[in-house]
Amino acid sequence: MYVNRLGKRMPRNLSRVLFVGSYVFLPYLISRLVRKLRARREEDQSWMSTFLSNYTNVIDTITNIHVALFYFEGLFYSISKRLTGLRYVFGHNKDADKLQKTGNYSVLGGIILIQFAVKMLIKIKQYSENRSLPQEATDSGPRQKGYIDDIASLQQLLEAQELIKRNDVIAQNVTIDLSDDTLLPYIPSSSRSCMLCLSLMVNPAAANCGHMFCWECIVGWVREHPECPLCRQVCMEQNLLPLR
Repeated sequence: MYVNRLGKRMPRNLSRVLFVGSYVFLPYLISRLVRKLRARREEDQSWMSTFLSNYTNVIDTITNIHVALFYFEGLFYSISKRLTGLRYVFGHNKDADKLQKTGNYSVLGGIILIQFAVKMLIKIKQYSENRSLPQEATDSGPRQKGYIDDIASLQQLLEAQELIKRNDVIAQNVTIDLSDDTLLPYIPSSSRSCMLCLSLMVNPAAANCGHMFCWECIVGWVREHPECPLCRQVCMEQNLLPLR
């Protein structure tokens, strides 16, 4: 049963109509807008036009922000419901103290927002650097590959290598390997194997149907086949839930 955004009354007919309309027509309208921006890309070289002309970037950006908000609030699982303010009615009251003790997914939402902010800053920096380059450098021929022309470039390369090493260390610390029986003990031994790679799951994730797989296995699968490999229920990448 659906209720309004505040959860105090039934949704109005207008909200229901807008929900159905956004669910059916919004993807089509976005694709049309992106096609127009892509056609204008040659005339307008602004960063925003270039960014919006890529349909994948648009969808990923909207989806990531929506999923982050869902992890923070626990409301409006689909974008259409968020736009129209429709959500399911709760049959119980949420205990804030209990949620604090058992943990929630707000950390994941924060990570997604930080990742999005970093990507935006990188894009803005690249655009600013390209605009500030002198015309002579733009017209000059390509430099020899692998050649480091100044100390600044070498310093950036060393910093990038250091970041890669740090990321590897962080990845090792947060990896959940179910070959260790002490990790996620609530998962029984008969369900700790991934049905795609047939090995004990590493960084397990659950699809919206409840089936569990390795994170890398199921992400690679749904990108090619947006459905659960076992029950064939529709499953998008944003529907996957990491288990912790």
